[in-house]
Amino acid sequence: MSILVVDDELTNLMLLERLLENEGYDVVKAMSGEEAIELMEDPLFIEQLDVVLLDVEMPGISGIEATRLIRKRFGLDELPILIVSGRSNEEDIVDGLDAGASDYTTKPIRKTELLARVRNAVGLKQAIDARKRYEKVLQEDFDLAQKLQQSVLSANIEDDEIRIMATYIPSKKLAGDMYAWYRISQNKYGIILFDVMGHGVSSALITMGMSSILFELVHRIGDPAQVLEELNQQMSRLFPGDETEIYFTAVYLYIDLDEMKLSYANAGHPPGLLRMNDQIIPLENTGLPVGMFEDSTYSSKTIDIVSPGCVYLYTDGFMELYSKGIDEGIHAIQNLIEQQGPNIHQLIQPDQSDEADDLCLVTVEIN
Repeated sequence: MSILVVDDELTNLMLLERLLENEGYDVVKAMSGEEAIELMEDPLFIEQLDVVLLDVEMPGISGIEATRLIRKRFGLDELPILIVSGRSNEEDIVDGLDAGASDYTTKPIRKTELLARVRNAVGLKQAIDARKRYEKVLQEDFDLAQKLQQSVLSANIEDDEIRIMATYIPSKKLAGDMYAWYRISQNKYGIILFDVMGHGVSSALITMGMSSILFELVHRIGDPAQVLEELNQQMSRLFPGDETEIYFTAVYLYIDLDEMKLSYANAGHPPGLLRMNDQIIPLENTGLPVGMFEDSTYSSKTIDIVSPGCVYLYTDGFMELYSKGIDEGIHAIQNLIEQQGPNIHQLIQPDQSDEADDLCLVTVEIN
């Protein structure tokens, strides 16, 4: 363990060095606040530094001012600073602690007290380093999980007859919004957008779990209501007894371009909007959110579609860009659709996402 000892009196410096080296510590000496600050400009020195032992009364940069300067670079939870003051100078001790010192000891030096406080400071630094290592591993895990989550998102489709695009801005590395689409046959498509309650690891795990079963599910079942009912059963099996605690809203579309029909089911999700013939048709709610109740049922609705037409699906994070009220938000989106059409994607900027919620918009153009 490496300790930087700062004192303008050579005798004190030699005494502290001897006491600390006898305990097995590596000691680096500085005879002024200026020298200490200069040493701490070296990144390699900082990597090896564990504790600063700093005399309060020094000419030039005092120990208190040096503490303030160090704290501008290192937080209270990054580097322990132990100040040394005369026994009668209680104001110096208070000022030093206010400046950011972690602890203090007094002159004349008492070996037992000094070494006990140094051990506490070293223990604090070891805990800090352990936390940093854990946070680094955790960050690496989050980064990998984010890549895995993003890898299952469907790529845009741009064919002559259909164009499916998404704009997605998560509020955190791991998010609760999820979208996917599948070409079930040459001219039949299954498209889903869902929004898990909450954020972070738990919601991301649910999105990954649901995405893992969707491919088989949408190829096996054509009716949107049955797809949502099957997802609801899966949620009930994964989280038994957690009714109303873990759930997600969802809207699932089944588009048949041969028959020019759109079927959908909506599980408590903000209504999708279908624009065709200069009209906007809401794809309204047909059931409760998935996972809220084990016995939830859903109904499908079918609409004859004409070309050109476009379906707009979105999560509440996108809607709340324009209004916290549901009706006002939907009305605002309708106005944007009338003005921009599918170009609405261009209005979304990466810095628009509310930190409290994810933002997702999916458009399905039928040409």
